[in-house]
Formats: sequence, C-alpha cells, structure tokens
Amino acid sequence: MSARYDITANQGETLNLHILYTDVNDTAIDLSSYIAEMKVKRTFLGDNNVLHLHSGTTIGITSGITGSTGGITGGVFLNRNAGNSGSQTGGILIIAGSTATSFFPNGKHSYDLELKYTPSGSTTRLIEGRFDVPGEVTR
Repeated sequence: MSARYDITANQGETLNLHILYTDVNDTAIDLSSYIAEMKVKRTFLGDNNVLHLHSGTTIGITSGITGSTGGITGGVFLNRNAGNSGSQTGGILIIAGSTATSFFPNGKHSYDLELKYTPSGSTTRLIEGRFDVPGEVTR
C-alpha cells in the first residue's frame, strides 16, 4: 500500500523533494535495479499530464498540459542525497526546475510515484496524494 503525502509546488519555483525508501526495519533499500516514474494529472483519472518525470538511462521531464520539454530541467534521481551532491542508498530526489513549474496550471491536482524493479518488472506505487499549485503573480 502506498503512503499518502500531499505536495505544494509553487508555480515558477524550483521543486525539490527528497524521499528515503526503507524496509520495515528502517534499512535503506538500494535502488540500483529500479526505475522511477512520477505523474501529476489534473484529476486522478485524467488523460492530460501536468508533469511527467522519470529516471533510467535518460532522465526525463515533460511539463504543462501542452507537454512542453523546451528549456526545462528535472527528473527523478535514484540513490541520490537531498542536496544532489552525492549518493545515498535509498534516496529518491525529485526535481522540477522553475521553467517546468511555470507551465503548471494553478489548482489542485493528483500525483503518484512508482518504482519498477527492472529484473522482474514488478511495480510498487510508493507515494500518492494531492499536488497543489498556487498560481504565480510575478512572471
């Protein structure tokens, strides 16, 4: 069962979120054999992505209802520390740069983050919740 965590991402501001994935004994899980994918949608069952981040051999990000990729930075980085300056077993660092977040429509959205174990293909929904975007006045 996934954990519930609500995120507030200010429009036009860099989003940095760090999660430590551990087992029941609080031991960090090595994520070397995993890939991650996070999607934010206007509604839980909606078709349009507000944000799509993934890890793997190519770190990827798509932002906004129109699917813009130009000049935006971010992704999901596995086995990474909170400051993005080194490794941390079990660390999951989620980044969406300020250009990416400027494409977010303001409002209340839904998101989830899934980890896929590549040797077997099994997928775990790690966290899910509401993704609130307060609008930006100064642009």
